[in-house]
Amino acid sequence: MESICKNCETNYSENYNYCPNCSQKSALHRLSFHDVLHEGIHYFTHADKGLFQLIRDLVKKRGVVAREYIEGKRKKYFPPLSFFLLIATIFVFISTLGEPKETSDVLKTHPELTKIIDPAKKLAAINMYERGEKVMHFTTKYSNLMAMCSLPLTAFVFWLFYRKAKYNYVEHLVAGMYMIGFCLLMYALIILPLSYIFNFSKNYAISFFFIVQLIYFAVYYFGFLGKKTKLQFSKALVVSIVSLIIWAAFSATLIRFYITTGFWGLMH
Repeated sequence: MESICKNCETNYSENYNYCPNCSQKSALHRLSFHDVLHEGIHYFTHADKGLFQLIRDLVKKRGVVAREYIEGKRKKYFPPLSFFLLIATIFVFISTLGEPKETSDVLKTHPELTKIIDPAKKLAAINMYERGEKVMHFTTKYSNLMAMCSLPLTAFVFWLFYRKAKYNYVEHLVAGMYMIGFCLLMYALIILPLSYIFNFSKNYAISFFFIVQLIYFAVYYFGFLGKKTKLQFSKALVVSIVSLIIWAAFSATLIRFYITTGFWGLMH
């Protein structure tokens, strides 16, 4: 006797517990609340590829996670893109807590603007300050988008410095999803809450995050590439510094250009 998989419609022997094509269970029943809850918990905690297991491995094994995933252990780990997008969502939710919902009146926050006599210069200055506030709100509200924008550039820098390694650009991109995703998680769950609790300036939190990123990037890539010597670790540290400086310089230049010019009316 044969059974038909209700997921992919593959025929297989009725003594099979799972479909040989898609791995769905052969014995199915009506869905219940328990099933939905079990699947949700299973999604995060399953020993083979649960989210919590991945986070644990990114602490203990760091770059080895990406190396094993790229080399074929795809079922063992939580998928890199799913992890990155999920962490980016958590990050933007936590980073927007306590942020003002509306922009303030720049004439009240910057009373020196009222002293400008020339109407054209005054309007230009007001617009510039308003764009500055918009940038501040945008980088907080859409910090997940900022993180996603940093990923291709960071992966490119590491690929450029390690061109002789066996990994191509896309594989460096996958490694970056795990690496940057984990750093964003640390910022969202540890650094930001501590800054709220102890009332630290966000600038201090960002500066500390920069240091944490720098160290983790170096250690992560040291493990990802299977390096062993102190000199090789030094190179990983230098490449990490270069990647963070390039991204900081690129994003800061773009932001400053927008604040001062408004992209000539293309963005308000």
